[in-house]
Amino acid sequence: MKVLVPVLSKSEDAEISPEFGRTPFFAVVEGDKVSFYDNPGASASGGAGVKASQFVLNLGVDKVVLKKPAGPNAKSALEQAGITVEVNESLETLKDLL
Repeated sequence: MKVLVPVLSKSEDAEISPEFGRTPFFAVVEGDKVSFYDNPGASASGGAGVKASQFVLNLGVDKVVLKKPAGPNAKSALEQAGITVEVNESLETLKDLL
């Protein structure tokens, strides 16, 4: 399973971002492999959640794990694409998920 998490840095010690659309980076976890990507929605003047969602769709992830709920447009776009969206407020760092 390919899982995406919004993070504040490109490190396995990274803090989970409280934001989805404007998070600076995404971590994609697949088995024991972690890849990091810049979020193209982070600097968008508007529609950051939709722009981030489109990028996530192109990564082909199965699940998105968030610390706080995504905005309605982003959540809808992800769920319509068949991506599971899970909110886990107890996550602090990427290592908590690994």
